[in-house]
Amino acid sequence: MNLIGKIFTMLIFVLSILFLAFSIMVFATHTNWKARAGVLGTELTKLQGAKKEADDTIQRLQRDIDQERAARAAVLASQQVRVSRAEQDLVSNQQQLDERSAQLTQASAAAKTAQDRLEALEKENQGLRDNLRTVQRDLDKRFLNVVDLTDKLNQAESFRQILDERNKEAAFENAKMKSVLNAHGLRADELVTHIPPPVEGVVLEIRGRDLIEISIGSDDGLKVGHALDVYRDNLYLGKIIIKAADPDRAVGQIKREMQRGQIKRGDRVTTKFS
Repeated sequence: MNLIGKIFTMLIFVLSILFLAFSIMVFATHTNWKARAGVLGTELTKLQGAKKEADDTIQRLQRDIDQERAARAAVLASQQVRVSRAEQDLVSNQQQLDERSAQLTQASAAAKTAQDRLEALEKENQGLRDNLRTVQRDLDKRFLNVVDLTDKLNQAESFRQILDERNKEAAFENAKMKSVLNAHGLRADELVTHIPPPVEGVVLEIRGRDLIEISIGSDDGLKVGHALDVYRDNLYLGKIIIKAADPDRAVGQIKREMQRGQIKRGDRVTTKFS
């Protein structure tokens, strides 16, 4: 046997196995349709009986549902009438409530206004009482002040009378002194022009060897010839003599024999030591 024969032999063997398997499958799936039809007929009869019973039950339930719907419709109509009446009552009660609320609001507003007015009147009354007490205290003080001023006025009047008498005496003495000065060709201010006024100032500038410029002048009462002392803190530096005086500054000459230290810009000058 050649190769082709072997191939055909194997092919026939494989096809035989396939046909055997197909035959087994066909046998396994074969059904007795007559017996199956009898069983299905019995089941159909049972199902038809069950369907009739179900239809009867459905008709009975439908009648019950119709009766229930009718009863519910009657109850609903009755409830609807009650709801309508309740709504009418509610509207009426709401109107009454609104009216009562409006009246209560007006009464509350009136009470609030009266309360505010009462508080304002109480505050005003308290303010008037405080003002009255203040005015009374002021009147008492003024009365005491008037009494004190009256006493002082009486004292001042007595003192004025005394001063008038002394003024007459002083005028008489002044006339006598003036006649004496006139007799000797003198003026009254010449007796005190050499006394410097009580002033203080600052050294502004050092001029040359023994001249200094200070921050006070004739407007402060300084005149040529006045003597001022120079100091720094608690250190005495010497004395100067005014040689020239402008309204707001003056020039002084250092007295060498009384100098105790080097005078610098910013040192203080005064007449209280002289």
